[in-house]
Amino acid sequence: MELYITGDTHGDFSRFRPESFYEQERLTKEDVILVAGDFGGVWYGDSRDDAGLNFLDSRPFTTAFVSGNHENYDALAAYPQAEWYGGRVRTIRPSVLMLERGQVFDLGGRTFFTMGGASSHDIQDGVLEPDAPDFLWRFQWLNAQGAAFRVNHRSWWREELPSESEYAEARANLDRAGWTVDYLLTH
Repeated sequence: MELYITGDTHGDFSRFRPESFYEQERLTKEDVILVAGDFGGVWYGDSRDDAGLNFLDSRPFTTAFVSGNHENYDALAAYPQAEWYGGRVRTIRPSVLMLERGQVFDLGGRTFFTMGGASSHDIQDGVLEPDAPDFLWRFQWLNAQGAAFRVNHRSWWREELPSESEYAEARANLDRAGWTVDYLLTH
């Protein structure tokens, strides 16, 4: 099993084209490309995501990612869970997987602890609620000011940070691993 690591694809998978990533000509689905957050391939949660996800699924390798702070957590939660190399994943496509938080995976004899997520750095001017009566006015005003803000469940999700239950599961999995892993995969 060969492993490669990248990050912050933000839904742009051009780096995985054969002319950019020529190593893939010798890879198989047993080989894994790890994306360290801000994957962005599941942004809309509908057919608009299909082209990028189908492209990745057609590559000769498996793509596995941890979440970042720029993900659509509502859409990701809709995908089915499965077990993969000792940890829980969400199956986005047969060879496109989200590595759940707090898991320990054994990839080619190397153990990886995964803890996706991060705190957004671009919300200092607030998070707007789309159903608020003054939403449109506030959105337009903040946008005109060049403010750093997000919209709840459209461009920002509370789930960008791990929950208490995810931390508890992480501690339990690390207990089982003797609190020893080879690598941490985070955003």
